[in-house]
Amino acid sequence: MSEKIEERIAEKEAEMAKMQYNKATQAHFGTLKAQIAQLRSEIIDRAMKSKRKGSGFAIKKHGDATVILLGFPSVGKSTLLNAITNKDSKVAAYDFTTIDAIPGMMEYEGKYKGARIQVIDLPGIIEGGASGKGRGREVFAAVRNANLIVILLDVRRPDHLTKIFEELWKANIRLDQSSSRIRIIRRNYGGINISGFRYGLSDEEIANIFRTYRIINADVYLPNDPNLTIDQIIDAVADNRRYIPSLIVVNKMDLANEGTLNRLEKQIGRKIVPISAELGHGIDELKEIIVEKVKLMRIFMRKPGEKADFDEPMIVPTDSTVEDICIKLHRRFKNDFRFANIWGSSAKFPGQKVGLRHVLRDADIVRIVLEK
Repeated sequence: MSEKIEERIAEKEAEMAKMQYNKATQAHFGTLKAQIAQLRSEIIDRAMKSKRKGSGFAIKKHGDATVILLGFPSVGKSTLLNAITNKDSKVAAYDFTTIDAIPGMMEYEGKYKGARIQVIDLPGIIEGGASGKGRGREVFAAVRNANLIVILLDVRRPDHLTKIFEELWKANIRLDQSSSRIRIIRRNYGGINISGFRYGLSDEEIANIFRTYRIINADVYLPNDPNLTIDQIIDAVADNRRYIPSLIVVNKMDLANEGTLNRLEKQIGRKIVPISAELGHGIDELKEIIVEKVKLMRIFMRKPGEKADFDEPMIVPTDSTVEDICIKLHRRFKNDFRFANIWGSSAKFPGQKVGLRHVLRDADIVRIVLEK
């Protein structure tokens, strides 16, 4: 069945390739793009529903954040997992060593000491993985739950990056993006009403995307964004995309000549982290960058009548609320909550009295007062 859908996608892509994009073809171009996106989602949905027994991918999330190691076979993911977590993972110098997902907990002694970062080594992806080939369905299902994707490349095969980007895009994963500020309010009548900033996009082109997804009545508000694309509108309508930050790590840098790093960064167009997992080069720096990328913050707790505990901060995701802190401590703290006092950058003044929805900032001091 997936093969037939792929054929339909290929036909529509061929039609788009022949079409010259202009005002006359704009609306149909948007329709074709939406249809292709819809067909790709159908392949992914079928692949995800087709479960395989004993896959070893049912990994419960632990710690403060989850990081996925993603790359082609034999790039050194298992070796890297061992280097940053001391996890005794099976390592060999041939392809497809990792047949199941292997988790480990990263050991970290830096600024956010005490942070517990779960790192998962997934089987190497292959072309067509997003469509379910190889272990693709399990791999990309696991990737969608990550807080950070670490893409590992072999210094001798930087071309793998483009293929990985393509597979992630097809799997409806958007790297290093935020969801657009498009607002969609469905209605029972009235058709498709578009307001806001078009920046060259036609109303008919946008309306055709909604009709492709069988939405015929909606109010659509477009943000003031000159870089807004048709793809982002399709993503907003489909409402099944995952937006995840990424980090590009190049392994086996000990095999490279001087100047290779600069050439790779120019070729890739992004900053990369050079390491040698086998020799342990660059591992400490990589840990620091990982913790910064997953966006954590420190909260210092202060019990009533006592000083704040600066030795063991609570590590929580950036923009956590007082309610999040209460839940992490114990459900009783939320159930019996009266108020909290805050000292730090999120407070208007020292000791500010706040409620559960107050958003905290890094290094805030929090005192929670409960009902007696």
